[in-house]
Amino acid sequence: MTREAWRSAAVLAAAVGGGLWLGLRQAGDVDAVPAGDARAAAYAFGPGAGVAALTVRTADGRVTALARLGEPAVVMVVSRTCGVCKEALGDFGRLAAGRALPRLWLVTLEGAEHGRAMLEATGVRGAVLAGPVTPAAEALFTFQIQGTPTFLALDGAGRVRRVLPGYPGEAAMAAWLGVMRGERETL
Repeated sequence: MTREAWRSAAVLAAAVGGGLWLGLRQAGDVDAVPAGDARAAAYAFGPGAGVAALTVRTADGRVTALARLGEPAVVMVVSRTCGVCKEALGDFGRLAAGRALPRLWLVTLEGAEHGRAMLEATGVRGAVLAGPVTPAAEALFTFQIQGTPTFLALDGAGRVRRVLPGYPGEAAMAAWLGVMRGERETL
């Protein structure tokens, strides 16, 4: 095996190992951890919390770390093929009744543009479309979550307050919608 092949194998092993390490940790009862510390956040808040430490590219080309949004937000990680994601967005669109959801960040694993059709089909307005900045970042997102959708509630300082893998239905999401609309600061 060549030196370059060994390096590639080592990088892949580190990525998989890091993702598995994050995925095996359990939720704890500690205060919010700065989102920039992916391992500590994942340990404290369970699989998926490390997503907040990752960088995304918005549909308008802006690159930003989710932990640096500067305001409370709900990050919803989706895939364009996820039926449950589309169901959740449909509920959000109906419950918002035409009102914008400016603090909803829809992070589509396949890239920001793939989320546009999902929002249009479900009537969700005002959400920020984003996606991984590179194929390597896409792999990191995939290792950080258990599946789609995964929701993260971030406070104004970029700390992960809650991680919710899956979609429990519209009744359980009322407080989350308050954050998405800008009516609540935290969960």
